[in-house]
Amino acid sequence: MTEKRSELGRELALEVAGVQMPSFDTTPMANAARDFVFGEVWSRPGLDKRSRLWITLACVVATGAPMPVKIYARGAIASGLVTMSEMREFVLHFAMYQGFPKATVMEAALSEVEAEMAAANP
Repeated sequence: MTEKRSELGRELALEVAGVQMPSFDTTPMANAARDFVFGEVWSRPGLDKRSRLWITLACVVATGAPMPVKIYARGAIASGLVTMSEMREFVLHFAMYQGFPKATVMEAALSEVEAEMAAANP
């Protein structure tokens, strides 16, 4: 059961966040992210991946933490679940409810992701 959960967690982390998780135990935090966050929560029925991604984006942007914001922004675009124009609209809507300072973290992350993707696909 644990191995199956870990494998599912690795697959979903790569698909929705673009994060390569190790197949072996590392730190308690990395193991929890792989096995619980992605292996259990993201794989539950009731919400599709796109809905879970929007909820996750709202939550990580609300923290104002640049690294997770950029990781999930990149993953959202790369997965094809969300378009860049939808993300830009999200930033404006988010700013109305959580404030412009926090929204600027997402805006900056989107600009970086857009530039990186353009450079990778000239």
